[in-house]
Amino acid sequence: MEVVALSMTIMTITPSGAFSPGPLTASAVANGSIRGWKAGLYTALGHTAFELPYVAALVYVAKSLNLGVYKTPLAVAAAAFIAYFAYLLLRDAWGIIHGNPPAAPKSKFANPLAAGFALTALNPYFLVWWITVASPVVVALADQPLYVFIVVYAAHVWMDYFWLTLMAALGNAATKLLSTRGYAVFLTALAILLVYFGVELLRGLF
Repeated sequence: MEVVALSMTIMTITPSGAFSPGPLTASAVANGSIRGWKAGLYTALGHTAFELPYVAALVYVAKSLNLGVYKTPLAVAAAAFIAYFAYLLLRDAWGIIHGNPPAAPKSKFANPLAAGFALTALNPYFLVWWITVASPVVVALADQPLYVFIVVYAAHVWMDYFWLTLMAALGNAATKLLSTRGYAVFLTALAILLVYFGVELLRGLF
């Protein structure tokens, strides 16, 4: 079934964005040290408040413009950005191994709901991720009924809730977790998954 295939695809690539160091993670850690696990939940809700209509709009545009006819250039562009995101993950992993973990500035937003929304809307990496790395899924969803979109998006977004709530629950201890070699190995595995997805994407063109 198409819904199963798309759900598996989105769950394969989602961790590369959801579980990587970034402003949302930093915000969840900072606010979680004060508010506990609920700060992560509200951060995820704020994230969803922007992401859901954003992704829905991308799917609508893909359907309206029939982007399927541009399958080859889109796939090549997606593969290029996949390589770039894999590089970013490997760079962070390399830094952690050598004692230089990625900077995680504390959130300037006291309200975790507002933080989740603003740090999503203002994050260029997030915006680009959906129109490059996730573009094959977006284009495929344009030809699917609404229930498929709902299932596939749910298969994606639960990871955001899991990660942000976990980071908030751990609070300040999460900053130590993000500096461990185990996390570096995890980021490396995510990068390898991304590269595999990119290769499969290009293979589908031939």
